[in-house]
Amino acid sequence: MNSIEQFLGTYEGNGTCHDSAGKSLAYRVQQAALPTTYGFEISFRHDFDDGTVTDARFNMTWVAPHIFRVDVSGTPVGHGYVFDTYCHYHLRIGEAFVEASYRSGADAVEVFGSSTRNADGNYIAWRETVRRTAA
Repeated sequence: MNSIEQFLGTYEGNGTCHDSAGKSLAYRVQQAALPTTYGFEISFRHDFDDGTVTDARFNMTWVAPHIFRVDVSGTPVGHGYVFDTYCHYHLRIGEAFVEASYRSGADAVEVFGSSTRNADGNYIAWRETVRRTAA
C-alpha cells in the first residue's frame, strides 16, 4: 500500500541550487529516510560551497493509502504522497512554500525542489543526486 521502502536508507551526494536573482551554489548532501512507528522521517544536511549549512528534519505520518502529513517539530506544515518510484511533498515554513520530489532509480535517488523564498528573499530551485550508503 505505502511504498516508501525503496527510499529508506542513508544517502550522500551533490546538489546545485539556482535562484531568481541568478545566483547558483553547489553543495554536498547527507540524507536519511528512516521508518517510524506511523510513517517515516526524512532528514538532510546541505554543506554549501560558500560555507553555509542547512539542516532539516521532517516527520511524515500516513493519513491514507499513499498520502502522508508532513510535520516539523510536531506541527503539521504540509502533505505529500508516494506512488511507485516517486515521492513528493509540499510544506509551508514561515512565509515560504517549499516542495520536493524524489525519484528512485536503480543506483541513485534524484531530488528536485523549490521554495518561494530563500534567505535572500528570492525564488530558488534545486536538483540533487544522492546514492545509498546504507540501507
